[in-house]
Amino acid sequence: MHKVETHSDEGSSVGSEAGLEAGNAELRPQDLATLARSRLFKGVDADRLRECVRPKGEVTLRTGQMLLELGQRNAVIYLLMAGRLAVHLDEDARIPVAHVEPGECVGEISIIDEEAASASVVALEPSRLLVTDAAHLWRLMAQEPAIALNLMHILAERIRRNNISVLESFKAQAHLRNLSIIDALTGLHNRRWLSDVFLRQIDRCARGHYPVCLAMLDIDHFKAVNDTFGHQGGDRVLVQIGRVLQRQFRPTDLIARYGGDEFAVLLPETDAQEAVAALERLRLALQRTQTSVAVRTTVKITVSVGIAQWQPEWSLDDLIQHADEALYRAKEGGRNCVHLHGDAAPVSA
Repeated sequence: MHKVETHSDEGSSVGSEAGLEAGNAELRPQDLATLARSRLFKGVDADRLRECVRPKGEVTLRTGQMLLELGQRNAVIYLLMAGRLAVHLDEDARIPVAHVEPGECVGEISIIDEEAASASVVALEPSRLLVTDAAHLWRLMAQEPAIALNLMHILAERIRRNNISVLESFKAQAHLRNLSIIDALTGLHNRRWLSDVFLRQIDRCARGHYPVCLAMLDIDHFKAVNDTFGHQGGDRVLVQIGRVLQRQFRPTDLIARYGGDEFAVLLPETDAQEAVAALERLRLALQRTQTSVAVRTTVKITVSVGIAQWQPEWSLDDLIQHADEALYRAKEGGRNCVHLHGDAAPVSA
């Protein structure tokens, strides 16, 4: 983009590269027609426009030239007579946030709030603009209140459009965040989510003096499923496990795919015996489930489960470690069983 330097009358001028023609510029007939159709001068009689609008000069821009730069001081208003402009929030942005069409104005916001330009404005095609200063704008508004009302409507529309853009940006950020914490295969939350949310739930239970348990689940002989039916067959097993998990637990229980064929379930306000009963129901439900792994081929899947009840002196890592140790004992004890941390033997088989 080629920058166009703009300055006010107080010891400054528009850069020659922009093609400024200084002095009072007469309104051409086509300019008067353009202004009469513009939203800014809606309701103002054509004769009044000819009498009131007395531009101090005009600017011509080549394609790609910059009229206003983000952060640049500005003391004039530009009325686009021909061509088309793009509004960018920064110089590196490739997609404009708005376009300026003939009859519309540029620079009015920095005039109203007396701040630097809030965006960059670039010519999309050869363009011609009339230039007027702030004092002239205020006189126009005093003489023709309709102009002030029209400007208020234009600014309100821009604010509404910006609000929509901000809302869409928030939604996009939320969507990206969900993508970062959701396991794409099973639809369950992932380990990244677990570390944050589990810790907050444990803290809540600790402050309320409620018990909380963590269960770690591992699919029995999952490698054999992958070796026999391929990774697609293994993926179908993981998806089915995720569905059963979501059906078996309460909305307040937190479920995550911990990694590979391992899952984690945090059960707030649940003691060890209640957790064992809940995971035993899950184990039996999975044992009864036929999972399709190929065309006309189903398998029965079982899981080994380790459970640990959180203790006040434990961290989340401690809780996970003790649940993992119980899971190892369950697998060591023959799989397809539930093992509670601290017990010598599985509580189910």
